Amino acid sequence: MDELAKIGKRKTLIISISVLIISIHTIYLYQSSRPELDSLKLTQQIVRFFLTVGLLYATYIGKNWARIITVILFTLAVIGAIYGIISTLEVPILNTVPFYVMVLVYGKGISHFGFSKSYKAFSKYQNWIRNNQ
Repeated sequence: MDELAKIGKRKTLIISISVLIISIHTIYLYQSSRPELDSLKLTQQIVRFFLTVGLLYATYIGKNWARIITVILFTLAVIGAIYGIISTLEVPILNTVPFYVMVLVYGKGISHFGFSKSYKAFSKYQNWIRNNQ
């Protein structure tokens, strides 16, 4: 693995972990704001979390379809976060920090998975490894 692919691997892992942390935070924030546990919504959120894990894994191993879906979903997340920022302009800035974090992390993910030479090198390496086993 050359140096560019190593950088791509490291950035892919960092972005993937960041996205999973945001997912866990979203699940916790929703459930903690309710007076009692919403089991149907929690089930939906857990399924979504594991689908996210699966999609990020497919992206990690270099599947092009997963990369495309990831970029599309991250774009929708950025749009949703920007809408969240705009719709909560009258609340204290501290309450909108998660939206800013989402814009930052998902925006970095769009940049990395969509346009980064290091990700392309890492993806090419992952495909080469998978095809030569």
